[in-house]
Amino acid sequence: MEILTPPPEVARLGLRALKTVAAADGEIHDLERRFADAVQRHILKTDVDFDAVAPIDAEELAAAGVPEPFRERIVHGCLLEALIDGEASPSELAILDAFARALDVPRDAIKTAHKLADEHLLRFRIDILRRSFMGQRGVDFVKRRGIRGLLSVAANLMQIANPAMAARYRALEASPAGTLGRGYWEFVTRNGFSVPGEKGAGPEPIVFHDCLHVLAEYDTTSIEETQIAAFQAGTLRKDAIYGLLFPLAQFHLGVSVTPVAKAEQGVIEPELWIKAFVRGTKTNRDLSVTWQPWDDFDRPVTELRAAYGIEPRA
Repeated sequence: MEILTPPPEVARLGLRALKTVAAADGEIHDLERRFADAVQRHILKTDVDFDAVAPIDAEELAAAGVPEPFRERIVHGCLLEALIDGEASPSELAILDAFARALDVPRDAIKTAHKLADEHLLRFRIDILRRSFMGQRGVDFVKRRGIRGLLSVAANLMQIANPAMAARYRALEASPAGTLGRGYWEFVTRNGFSVPGEKGAGPEPIVFHDCLHVLAEYDTTSIEETQIAAFQAGTLRKDAIYGLLFPLAQFHLGVSVTPVAKAEQGVIEPELWIKAFVRGTKTNRDLSVTWQPWDDFDRPVTELRAAYGIEPRA
C-alpha cells in the first residue's frame, strides 16, 4: 500500500473526523488519543493538539471536497480509531456509516465492524480471514499449486505428517550463514517451532510470515507479533485495512482469527503499530501474498532487505 501525505487542509479534516469518532461515546480513551498522535507523527506529518481539534459532521465533511485518494483513508482511519479502545460502539459505527456515505466510499470494512458489534463473531472472523493476507495468500497458493497444494494444506491442518516436505525444510540448516534459508532455520529452531510437514506445524503458505520475522527483525512476543502483522498489512497491494483488522482482532479485541494462536486483549501499542505499518508500506513489492521464500532462501538477508526496500528497524 502506498502512503500519501495529505495536504495540511486534508490532514486537518482527517483529524477532525478522528476526533468526532473518538468522542462519540462521551469521552476520548487514552488509546484513541495515542492512536491519533501516531497517525499524525507517521502519516499526516502534523503536530496538532488533538484535544483542541473541533469535531466535524458528515455534511461538512462531504462539502469540504476531500480529494479521491484520501477519502477511503479517512474512513478507514476512523474505523481503527473506533476499535482501538477495545470495543465497537453503536454510536461510533453510526458516525462511520455517515462518513462513508458522505465521502462515497465502500462500507465493506465498516460492515465487518458491525458484525463484531452485533456479536456475529463467526461472520466477523470469516471476513478477516477472507480478505486479510491469509485469504489473499491462500488464493494465490491454490493458483500456484492447484488441488495438490490444497490437499497438502488440508493434511497439515489434520496433523498428517509429510516427511519429504519436512526434510526439505530441515535441510535449510545447511544453508550458508547469513542467507534467508539459514536465518529461517535458526528462527524456527530458536523458537521451538515445527516446520511444514511435521505435526504441530502451521500450513506451508504461512512460511512467508516466519521469513518476514527474519527480514524485518521482529520477535515472537505478542507485542512484536502485532508489529509484524502491521508490517505485512503495509506490504499488501489491496485490502490493507483487513491486514490491520487481523492483529486488532487477534491481539487487541480478544477475537481469535487464526487457530494457531490464542486471542488476547489490549496488546497493541498504537505508536509501534502504526510505525510498523508505515515501514511495510515502504517496501517495493507485496511480500504478504505473492512472494515465495523458496525463490530467495539462497540469498543473503542483507541483500534481500536492500532489494525489497525493507528499511532498518529504528
